[in-house]
Amino acid sequence: MWLVYPAKENYRGGSPTAQVVEWVTNLEIARYRKYPVYLASGTDNDFIFLQRNLPPLDQIDAVCFAMNPQVHAFDNASVMETLEAQAMAVASARQLSGERTVLVSPVTLRPRHNPYATGAIPITPPGELPPQVDYRQPSLFTAAWLVGSLQAMAMGGAGAVTYFETTGWRGLMEIDAGSPVPEKFHSIPGAVFPVYHILADVGEFAPGKNPTSTEVLVAISNDVLKIQGLALRREDQQRLLVANLSPETQSVTVSGLPDRVGVRVLDETIVEEAMRTPEAFRSHLLQTHITTDTSMKLDLLPYAVATIDFM
Repeated sequence: MWLVYPAKENYRGGSPTAQVVEWVTNLEIARYRKYPVYLASGTDNDFIFLQRNLPPLDQIDAVCFAMNPQVHAFDNASVMETLEAQAMAVASARQLSGERTVLVSPVTLRPRHNPYATGAIPITPPGELPPQVDYRQPSLFTAAWLVGSLQAMAMGGAGAVTYFETTGWRGLMEIDAGSPVPEKFHSIPGAVFPVYHILADVGEFAPGKNPTSTEVLVAISNDVLKIQGLALRREDQQRLLVANLSPETQSVTVSGLPDRVGVRVLDETIVEEAMRTPEAFRSHLLQTHITTDTSMKLDLLPYAVATIDFM
């Protein structure tokens, strides 16, 4: 998979995307013709850059763009409110692309750079976080947001999504040395972040050799600003992730369940254990619940995520 776009893009259109795609196709990919080559292009910036400067669709296999939820507002509620817009952006990209595969890469909590900047990048003052870093990265808040984002990407029809980085304060786990600014970015050296467990829950349903063996099912919430769900099915296995998007405890009734389910909850009472010893946390047997008329009630603490396996 090759993702190709110009190093410098023009917000108002006119980015040299077509020239870059042509150059890569003629000069670079030609070296690899004996291997299958899958070429994607679009923008390394927000969706609006794709709208204003489409790549040459007849020369590519997929369209790509990046995404973050903090362009205009930054508070917790506003970040959660972007989830519906994520699905709409992916669906719009599919229409623009002539129904080609849409790749969203990467999705980050904060913008990675300022595409509108006209001068040099400001130096981050000592003791402050760089503008690309969000202090909420190692929090339950981001884990709950990730559940909603994954659901939105699937419902919008994304072919693939890349989230965050692997390690460090924009990643899934902290480095052994810990946070460079511990007074502003509170993390545990060498520990995973809660988002690690969300991606691990989804990764356990990876399709393997048969790409059609895994499905994302529709999970309907009657209050999408407070509760979001992500439903997965692979052959005879089903899993539902239910996330509390609010800073208050929410009482949730989950319907459409079998007679018995296994439940594991990631919340403030156990999150430190889950971060320090992720393998031990994930090896715990899920607590068995007997449902009533295919339903079960859960009380989810702020930004908690429940993993429900059908049994």
